[in-house]
Amino acid sequence: MLDACLTHRRPDGLFHDVLDDPGSFVEANVAQMLAYAALTGVADGWLPAAYRDVGRDLLAAATRQVDRHGLVRPVSGAPDFTRPGTSPEAQAFHLLAYAALRRAG
Repeated sequence: MLDACLTHRRPDGLFHDVLDDPGSFVEANVAQMLAYAALTGVADGWLPAAYRDVGRDLLAAATRQVDRHGLVRPVSGAPDFTRPGTSPEAQAFHLLAYAALRRAG
Protein backbone atom coordinates (compact mmCIF):
# COMPACT_ATOMS: atom_id res chain seq x y z
CA MET A 1 0.00 0.00 0.00
CA LEU A 2 2.85 2.35 0.84
CA ASP A 3 4.42 1.86 -2.58
CA ALA A 4 1.07 2.42 -4.31
CA CYS A 5 0.57 5.71 -2.47
CA LEU A 6 4.11 6.86 -3.23
CA THR A 7 3.36 6.76 -6.97
CA HIS A 8 1.12 9.81 -6.38
CA ARG A 9 3.77 11.84 -4.58
CA ARG A 10 4.37 15.34 -5.88
CA PRO A 11 7.87 16.72 -6.59
CA ASP A 12 7.68 18.74 -3.33
CA GLY A 13 7.20 15.50 -1.38
CA LEU A 14 3.54 16.12 -0.56
CA PHE A 15 0.30 14.68 -1.92
CA HIS A 16 -3.06 15.91 -3.09
CA ASP A 17 -5.95 15.51 -0.67
CA VAL A 18 -7.41 12.97 -3.08
CA LEU A 19 -4.25 11.11 -4.01
CA ASP A 20 -5.06 10.57 -7.67
CA ASP A 21 -6.83 13.90 -8.24
CA PRO A 22 -4.39 16.70 -9.05
CA GLY A 23 -7.35 19.09 -8.90
CA SER A 24 -7.72 18.56 -5.18
CA PHE A 25 -5.73 20.69 -2.75
CA VAL A 26 -2.19 19.85 -1.68
CA GLU A 27 -1.84 18.75 1.92
CA ALA A 28 0.86 17.44 4.26
CA ASN A 29 -0.85 14.85 6.43
CA VAL A 30 -0.64 11.98 3.94
CA ALA A 31 3.14 12.45 3.89
CA GLN A 32 3.18 12.28 7.70
CA MET A 33 1.01 9.17 7.82
CA LEU A 34 3.15 7.41 5.23
CA ALA A 35 6.32 8.51 7.05
CA TYR A 36 4.94 7.00 10.24
CA ALA A 37 4.13 3.74 8.45
CA ALA A 38 7.53 3.50 6.75
CA LEU A 39 9.53 4.35 9.85
CA THR A 40 7.47 2.07 12.10
CA GLY A 41 7.90 -0.73 9.58
CA VAL A 42 11.67 -0.29 9.61
CA ALA A 43 11.82 -0.02 13.41
CA ASP A 44 9.67 -3.13 13.89
CA GLY A 45 11.41 -5.11 11.14
CA TRP A 46 8.52 -5.65 8.73
CA LEU A 47 9.89 -3.24 6.10
CA PRO A 48 13.40 -3.22 4.64
CA ALA A 49 15.85 -0.65 5.99
CA ALA A 50 15.68 1.25 2.67
CA TYR A 51 12.29 2.60 3.75
CA ARG A 52 14.03 4.58 6.50
CA ASP A 53 15.17 7.12 3.89
CA VAL A 54 11.68 7.21 2.38
CA GLY A 55 10.18 7.87 5.80
CA ARG A 56 12.72 10.58 6.61
CA ASP A 57 12.10 12.30 3.30
CA LEU A 58 8.32 12.20 3.72
CA LEU A 59 8.59 13.61 7.23
CA ALA A 60 10.95 16.34 6.04
CA ALA A 61 8.44 17.39 3.37
CA ALA A 62 5.71 17.69 6.02
CA THR A 63 8.02 19.48 8.45
CA ARG A 64 8.64 22.18 5.85
CA GLN A 65 4.92 22.96 6.19
CA VAL A 66 5.03 23.75 9.92
CA ASP A 67 4.06 27.37 10.40
CA ARG A 68 5.43 29.90 12.89
CA HIS A 69 2.87 28.71 15.47
CA GLY A 70 4.05 25.11 15.22
CA LEU A 71 1.02 23.90 13.24
CA VAL A 72 1.34 21.62 10.24
CA ARG A 73 -0.61 23.14 7.38
CA PRO A 74 -2.13 22.76 4.96
CA VAL A 75 -3.83 19.56 5.97
CA SER A 76 -7.42 18.46 5.60
CA GLY A 77 -9.00 20.82 8.09
CA ALA A 78 -11.21 19.83 10.98
CA PRO A 79 -14.08 19.42 11.51
CA ASP A 80 -15.24 18.22 8.07
CA PHE A 81 -11.87 17.64 6.33
CA THR A 82 -13.11 19.02 3.00
CA ARG A 83 -10.73 21.97 2.70
CA PRO A 84 -7.22 22.96 3.75
CA GLY A 85 -6.72 23.97 7.34
CA THR A 86 -5.48 22.38 10.54
CA SER A 87 -6.57 19.41 12.61
CA PRO A 88 -5.58 17.75 15.87
CA GLU A 89 -5.09 14.52 13.91
CA ALA A 90 -2.46 16.11 11.67
CA GLN A 91 -0.60 17.54 14.64
CA ALA A 92 -0.66 14.13 16.31
CA PHE A 93 0.67 12.39 13.20
CA HIS A 94 3.57 14.82 13.09
CA LEU A 95 4.55 13.79 16.61
CA LEU A 96 3.95 10.10 15.89
CA ALA A 97 6.14 10.25 12.80
CA TYR A 98 8.97 11.89 14.75
CA ALA A 99 8.68 9.21 17.44
CA ALA A 100 8.86 6.54 14.72
CA LEU A 101 11.92 8.26 13.23
CA ARG A 102 13.62 8.11 16.60
CA ARG A 103 12.84 4.39 16.89
CA ALA A 104 14.01 3.68 13.33
CA GLY A 105 17.34 5.38 13.98
